[in-house]
Order: sequence, then C-alpha cells, then structure tokens
Amino acid sequence: MYPWEEKLKAICKDNQIAGMAVAVTDRQKVIWAEAYGVDNAERPHISADPVSIYRIASVTKMFVAAAVMRLVELGKLDLDTPVVQYVPWLTFSRPEATEKMTLRHLLSHTGGLPKAFTPNGPKDECFAEVAIREELPKVEMKNLPGDGVYEYANWGTRTAAFVAQYVTGKLFSEVLQELILDPLGMDRTTFHLREVATYPISAPHEIGEDGKMRVIHSMSENGASFASGGLYSNVYDLCKFARMLLNDGRNDAGQQVLQPETLALMKTRQGKREEPGDWYGLNIHIHRFEDGYLYGHLGNVPPYTTSVFTDPVTGYGVVTLMNTKHPELRLPIPEMIFRDLRG
Repeated sequence: MYPWEEKLKAICKDNQIAGMAVAVTDRQKVIWAEAYGVDNAERPHISADPVSIYRIASVTKMFVAAAVMRLVELGKLDLDTPVVQYVPWLTFSRPEATEKMTLRHLLSHTGGLPKAFTPNGPKDECFAEVAIREELPKVEMKNLPGDGVYEYANWGTRTAAFVAQYVTGKLFSEVLQELILDPLGMDRTTFHLREVATYPISAPHEIGEDGKMRVIHSMSENGASFASGGLYSNVYDLCKFARMLLNDGRNDAGQQVLQPETLALMKTRQGKREEPGDWYGLNIHIHRFEDGYLYGHLGNVPPYTTSVFTDPVTGYGVVTLMNTKHPELRLPIPEMIFRDLRG
C-alpha cells in the first residue's frame, strides 16, 4: 500500500466528497490509480471507478495551448504576430488591443481580457465564431496586451482556440483531436456529451440543504466556450498527457507530439499569479514546490474540481478528479502525493 492511500480515504470522508479518482504515473506508465466514494450517490452500492469520466474544467486550457503550439511548429501560426493578421475582422473593445494582441498574450493571460465564464449556452460548437464576432468586441478589458499584467482570462483561451480554428478551417475539437488527442492515444477525452454518455460517468454532486449528498441532474454545456473548460476525460487518459509533459513532448511510443523546445517554452514564466512563488507559462500553471516547481493546471467548473501536475524532480505525474466542489483541495492532494514520492 502506498502511504497516500489512507490519507485520501480520510480526505474524502472529512470533506464530504461524493467521488474522487486519483492516479500516479511515472514516465512510462500509470503506477497506481484508485477511486473513492461513488460515481453516483443514487447507486451507493456501486463504488467509484477510476475509469469513469469527469469534466476536467480548466485543465482543458493545457490542451488548447498544446494544439496551438503544434500549429506554431507547423508554421501555420506565430506566437508573437498580432492575431488580427490571422483573423482580419477580429476586434477587441480597445482599438490598441486589436493592434497588439498576440497568441502569447492570449495563452499567458496577459492580454487584459477578463475571467468571465458562462457555463451554459448554445450546445453547438459552431457558435464559437458567433461569440468571437458578436460578444468579444463588447468585452471590457482591464489592461492592455504588453502591460505584462497577469489576469486569468477564459476569453483569452477561447480566442486562441478560435484563431487555430480559423486558420485551419476546422472546428477546434477536430484540430485538437488530430494534433494532440489522437497522437497521445487519448480515446476517452472529448468535448461532446453525446460521446461522454457512452462511457461510465462520474455524475456531478452537491450537498443539499438537509446535509445529504445528492446528484445534480444537469450538466452545464456551452459549445461557444468549449476551449476554456469543456473537455471530459478520465485519470488514465490524463496520465498520457502528463507523461508527454515529463518526456519532452513524446508519446508512449516515443514519437514526438511536441518538440522539446516548444514544451520548454510553454513551461517558461510569462505572467505572475496571485499566489506567492507561483507563475504562469503558456496555459501551464508553474507552482512553487519545495526546491523546485510542479507544472500542470487546475480546474474548477462546479461541482467538478480537477488538477494535473507533473514533478520533473521525481519524474512523476499526479491526476486528481472530483465530482464535488472542493477547489481548496486541488493543490494539497498532489502536493501530499509528491511529498510521499520524494520521501
């Protein structure tokens, strides 16, 4: 038994988490995966399963950056060219932002766009273009690109994904599938609920007024903002992405999905986060940990709470998925496991 197993059981019990799946991978394979609680409180006799699919929320942003950077490698995009050169009709609420905004700004949350996230909206992904045409020009900007101010911005990732969509002539879900998901063998990762429904699902839960756990019989969905937090996946698939981060951009077959220098750039500090010692790269959270850094991302689309982090010191990755709202646990759980691994 690994030292963190009893601790995870206690965390689930003490925090009233309906269901949680956690996995640890090294650079070659998943070395441990387990699920706690239930995937559905209405079937309490059936235990949670680590193969079950969760919404991964803002962990999605790492995948957006990977796909965009793959297009940079292919010469279809440039990180520091104003995006208006790729989408001529693109406009922001401040004219000077329209002239300056680049993919680097959009992926590093330094473009001045707001955090604003709308969980529900049109189900069709085609509405992403409608939102960029009609809503983005009205979005109030707090800063200007080039000011170097970090402001977490869902609109930034949405816009970057649309630029990728526009230059390829494909829906972003298709771009992501072709450039990242298929090469990594991530066949349980998708934006589309019609696909999620064919697999075991960890249903969303909340604590009712009576103090009892209950299933939320609704899944928020907004096809216009898939890129900012709409992916669904399980711990095994997410470990494949973690191994790519640990292996200088290679998949499990040793094939290069992203070039090492691209991955290094994604992990390079671009804007400082609010937390002391924490930074942000290109849609990668750089978290200060002991004598180094963890690289990954956090996710929180209530009630789903998620995280994926890798530790280059040990060569391990940790994936945590919860079907109950507990954003305060997204970092402590992987930190606890990494401490045990280092110990």
